[in-house]
Amino acid sequence: MPPSLVARLDAIEDLPTVPHTMQAVLSGLDSLSASADKLQSIIKEDPVLTAKVMKVANSPVYSGGVEISSLARAIVTIGFEEVRNIVVGLSLSGMFCDDLGFDEFNAVDIWLHSIGVATCAKMIAEQVDGLESEELFTVGMLHDLGRLLFCLYFPDELRDVLGNVSDDKTLSEAEAEYGLAHSEIGAYLAHRWNLGPFIMNSIRFHHDPRKAGDYSKPASVVYLADAITTQLKFGWEGVGPAPKIMVPQILGLEAAQVKKIAKTLQEQKDEILSGWSDVINS
Repeated sequence: MPPSLVARLDAIEDLPTVPHTMQAVLSGLDSLSASADKLQSIIKEDPVLTAKVMKVANSPVYSGGVEISSLARAIVTIGFEEVRNIVVGLSLSGMFCDDLGFDEFNAVDIWLHSIGVATCAKMIAEQVDGLESEELFTVGMLHDLGRLLFCLYFPDELRDVLGNVSDDKTLSEAEAEYGLAHSEIGAYLAHRWNLGPFIMNSIRFHHDPRKAGDYSKPASVVYLADAITTQLKFGWEGVGPAPKIMVPQILGLEAAQVKKIAKTLQEQKDEILSGWSDVINS
């Protein structure tokens, strides 16, 4: 990361801090001894979040038409990991839902896109050896945090970048030419939040996973999930030409596997958007 960017970000006094509940979930539930009771106790510390978790859990994509009346019931019915993922998603999406100052960027749409990427990344990771699908869900949720920070803290630079986007040049390519990328900003925040090198580097290189070194496999998962989700117009649709769906070799996936994942996400799209939209907007 360029030293000048680090210095500028370090100088920002009101950068967001890691959401308490998300930090508790990520740090407290990463062992084999983690229990449903522990997850429930973490969520219950935040009554507003508890209500939102219950609302999402009762959406068709999670509940399957079965009424879920308590957190304990949610964990039993839809599963420990799914509830954990809902908590991570809601903890993050509650941070930025205001006007970002750009017609091209809507915070709610960006969060819905991130939920789509997280869901898709989880499905891809389940097909790739050596990856934990829940970790990739988390990275998918976090991958575009830098876009939100770019809008809020570097508006003049972002307007210059947007002016350089064309029919033949993607937003990410325009950022690279300008020398200020949302992926670098997002990676900085992940570092500041002490989320570890796996998440930080997966975010940093999710548009260029070949540069990710030891983290090229998870970065490739997010790269592919991002492309699929954008092509499906899931939430925020991007600026400029849509990315082509290129399958990184390192993932070892066949074209048929990728098509099946994209089809599954397409089938779930309306239910996921419906289940999350009202909660994020509330």
